[in-house]
Amino acid sequence: MPQVGGFHGATKQRYSDFVVREVALDGRVVTLTDVKRWAPTAKAPKVSEVFKHKVFALLDDAANDKMDIPQPVHTLVGKLAGRLLGVFNANKRARVLRQEKGDVQKLKVAIAAVCGQETALKVEQFMLRLVDAQVEADEAKRLNKTKNGEEQVKTAEEKKEAETAFFFPPIDAKETRAAVHEVVRKFGSGNVVSDTTTNSDGVSVIRVRRVMVGGKKRKDMDQRGRNNARAPWPKNRPDYLQFVLHKRNMETNSIMMQLAKAMNTNVSTFTYAGTKDKRGITTQLCTVYRGSKERLETLNRAGRELDSFNFLVGNATYVSERLNLGDLRGNRFSLAIRDLPGDATISDDQIHEAVRSWSEHGFINYFGLQRFGTKSVATHEIGRAILQRDHKRVVDLLLSPQEGDASKIREARQAFQEDQDVGAALKALPPYLIAERAVLQGLRVHGLTSYATAIQSVPRHLRMMYSHSYQSFVWNSVASERLTQFSRDAPVVGDLVIPHEKMTEDYVDENEEGGADGDEDDAAPAKKARTTAEASRPDSNVTLVTAENLNQFSIYDVVLPLPGYSITYPENALKQLYEEIMKADGVDFQALERATNSEYHLPGSYRHVLRKPVDVEHELKRYNDPTVPLLETDIDRLAGRSAQASVPDGKSRALCLEFQLGPSSYATMAVRELLKQSSNLDVQLQLRQKLNAKESK
Repeated sequence: MPQVGGFHGATKQRYSDFVVREVALDGRVVTLTDVKRWAPTAKAPKVSEVFKHKVFALLDDAANDKMDIPQPVHTLVGKLAGRLLGVFNANKRARVLRQEKGDVQKLKVAIAAVCGQETALKVEQFMLRLVDAQVEADEAKRLNKTKNGEEQVKTAEEKKEAETAFFFPPIDAKETRAAVHEVVRKFGSGNVVSDTTTNSDGVSVIRVRRVMVGGKKRKDMDQRGRNNARAPWPKNRPDYLQFVLHKRNMETNSIMMQLAKAMNTNVSTFTYAGTKDKRGITTQLCTVYRGSKERLETLNRAGRELDSFNFLVGNATYVSERLNLGDLRGNRFSLAIRDLPGDATISDDQIHEAVRSWSEHGFINYFGLQRFGTKSVATHEIGRAILQRDHKRVVDLLLSPQEGDASKIREARQAFQEDQDVGAALKALPPYLIAERAVLQGLRVHGLTSYATAIQSVPRHLRMMYSHSYQSFVWNSVASERLTQFSRDAPVVGDLVIPHEKMTEDYVDENEEGGADGDEDDAAPAKKARTTAEASRPDSNVTLVTAENLNQFSIYDVVLPLPGYSITYPENALKQLYEEIMKADGVDFQALERATNSEYHLPGSYRHVLRKPVDVEHELKRYNDPTVPLLETDIDRLAGRSAQASVPDGKSRALCLEFQLGPSSYATMAVRELLKQSSNLDVQLQLRQKLNAKESK
């Protein structure tokens, strides 16, 4: 691989210097092109007001401007209209009451078929009490009007309205519980909702409650009540609402919680192909189960400039399948690399040549630094201890003081090391330290020496992340040796290859947590394994390079395994290197094959050593103001704005680079190859400090 000189530059100096657009499975670059703006609608007039208005309009038409209608006639007509409306409302209430009592009988029959006659009778009595109570409340409300139609202030007794609930006996069979929830949803007339709770004996039971309490809808209903209690899902509508999420400088998971609250659903109903970087402007597809398009669009409130939103949603459409983790072809990156050296150090032509060479020859496909964390205790060290089954060390590493922690967090960690006070540590550690708090809670429940049990309190996806991080560390180490010891331009005998055009990351790199340059600490659970026979065997498409087939492959076909218990290793010195690393680390993947815990489910996978960026475009821009964005965003396109043009004779120079990578490659690693500089956080901070000092002069 020809070596072209690198140059220094600052990446992600501003979050607007890093723009990521997801590439969908069909190859389409995801962009936000359709944003519906929402404004509250005017309150509809009361039915009584509309009715009286129409009656008086008919009276005026009958008079035909030939006579003035006397006031007594006007008053009489108003009273008659009121009585007619009263009769209409009474008939309507009677129809609703008959329907609700009919639904109670249907509910009784359905419950009897599922839970028996005794439980069905109790449910019937409970529902009839609710219906009667609602009739009394409506009648009291109707009578409790002042002469001008205003409702009087509710009495203290009404404000203390008791919440009534019915608890089913404990039901063991999952199918029976599901059937109960279904019949309550179907025959509850939208008045009740079922959920699962703990009764006074600490046993999980199904609870049925009124949807409306004190005139307000329950906020703690379960998913069935939220989505289905009042409006059954249309039969011909697909189950998933797909939309484009455009965000800037925000965590994906944080936005999902806001969306769930706005749409009155659970955050677990949202899915997406992978998390995106917080520090950047990103666009991606998401899906939500049976989500309302109208509710989604209320997030884009009218009356605000598009630039004022930290996130926007749009391009909403209903689809039949949800997005799963890994359902993307890759990402399209746009980067502004600022603070380039002066023309005397490197010319425009030399930079153009460096980009051309990088595009043609590619980069070493290292796992990015975010894979290993930014703290003094790297995630692969915790992963190594997990795979060693050294449970005490795992706990010690998670809870020990770390460089980079805020002072209060460091003090809390140190205090726990000294006094082992779990309660004090839990009180001091913030909620975002999920793994640490989970371990502490496990220790509090099971005892201070129950290390293995405490580790199981850590969410599965985090335990898997630590194990995968160790695999990635080994892969990075071996990849460096492969390119140091052997040819950088061609395969050698003993290498493993998968033709790069046939590579499907779906099964080859099974331990990716949602794509490159994502927030690994917030990675979503790993995607489901493919069920085909070919996909279940990691080595099914791997070929061993021999003297006979050597000329059939290129360096871009060479893969290295991420170690596991069902993997093929190279038949050269690299195999011994794998063995030496894992022996020194005390990790035996073969011994983990029969382990039941998910963090030990590591059959292994393959990853190409070299990758090429796709569809590379670049432009050198000169600028004076470092705060002016240099890259075009979806918001710019919606607003009809163009990206900042190059300023003639600008005092600073930036490389605006655009390219596409597959889902398991890291843009930070690709750019590191171009710049020939470390993407280590400390290096980038030094460059930013230098740039800030330059700007302050």
